[in-house]
Amino acid sequence: MFENHTRKPRQERQISRHFEVEVRGDDVMKAWRKLKKKLMKERVLEEVKERRYYQKPSEKKRETKKLLRRQALRLRRKQMEKEGF
Repeated sequence: MFENHTRKPRQERQISRHFEVEVRGDDVMKAWRKLKKKLMKERVLEEVKERRYYQKPSEKKRETKKLLRRQALRLRRKQMEKEGF
């Protein structure tokens, strides 16, 4: 009955990302900055921070609503300033 179970174990399901930066000469700091840019572009550091603690789906939804509300207020203020109110 369970032989045709198609779901893979958790380790295999995770998407592995491989980041590589070549160090030219002795300029390690330049390579470090390039690596940081790649990580920021792929949002790896943000994901690590988010996964540090478990957040219930309802809390995630609440946070996104707060963020959208703040963005809407900011946009409304900019429009009001632009129109001269």
